Amino acid sequence: MSTQQTPLPPPNDGGATDGKKETDELGFETSAFEALERDFQEVLTELVGDKSLEKFRVEYEKLHRVLKKSHESEKRLVKRCRELNTEIVANAAKVQTALKLSSEDQKTIETLRKEIEKVWKMVD
Repeated sequence: MSTQQTPLPPPNDGGATDGKKETDELGFETSAFEALERDFQEVLTELVGDKSLEKFRVEYEKLHRVLKKSHESEKRLVKRCRELNTEIVANAAKVQTALKLSSEDQKTIETLRKEIEKVWKMVD
């Protein structure tokens, strides 16, 4: 087995090759995460054959799993935040409508009170 090590590939900037960045439905750049996946696989392939780097490979795999889990959690949180934001906007519109109706009802109540007072004055 050779102890000569191949240099690690340069970090990928995450951009798509044509200059356009793809995003998923939540706004995450899919090409950037896919590039990280490819880079991980390349590095892992280089580490598999070298027993002297076994501990590093194991830690590298753990870090990658944690990164993936974190990415998925972030996507879920962003989705939930957007859902909550949509709900807040909808509820704010309902509150505005309720306030407007309440204001109109107060005006109607005041108008009816004045009419009742007029009628009572006419009766007296």
